[in-house]
Amino acid sequence: MRLPALPLAIFLPVIIGAPLLLSSERLGQVLDAMPASWLVGLQIYRVFGSQWLAYRLRELLPGIWALPAGTGDVLTGLFAVPAAIAVAAGTAGGRKAAILWNLFGLADFAVAITLGLITSPGRFQLIVPNGPSMGADAYPNVLTPALVVPTSILLHALSLRQLRRRSRLDVAHG
Repeated sequence: MRLPALPLAIFLPVIIGAPLLLSSERLGQVLDAMPASWLVGLQIYRVFGSQWLAYRLRELLPGIWALPAGTGDVLTGLFAVPAAIAVAAGTAGGRKAAILWNLFGLADFAVAITLGLITSPGRFQLIVPNGPSMGADAYPNVLTPALVVPTSILLHALSLRQLRRRSRLDVAHG
């Protein structure tokens, strides 16, 4: 039985990387020394998910996938800046805003990955949309699910770890 390559490319780095990164004491020390706003603000690049909306406008992608995936990416990228500013303020409310922003970004990936799997040709396809599939198995679009998505998921996980550690440190020193 041949395993589907694209879901493996998305999930394998996360399955292997998350436990390694989240349990690393050295990385924990780096995160403790780094402003929490950096891992949040860094993901402003998610606004480039607007490419999926542009592809939809040009009728190159089905709306059932492109609209929620593109909109979620754009909103995650746009809200990265105010969430970073909020967490930089050092308040409990700012930390809560950054946590909610991280959860929104991860939820966007859950929706996009699920819709991508159930609308693309293959063993997981449940919906056959009118028009072309997302074409994520061909270059250059394959870079998004194979590189950008797992990297972004890991950045969200590291940000949540950093925010949780900061909260514990604040309680211990407060």
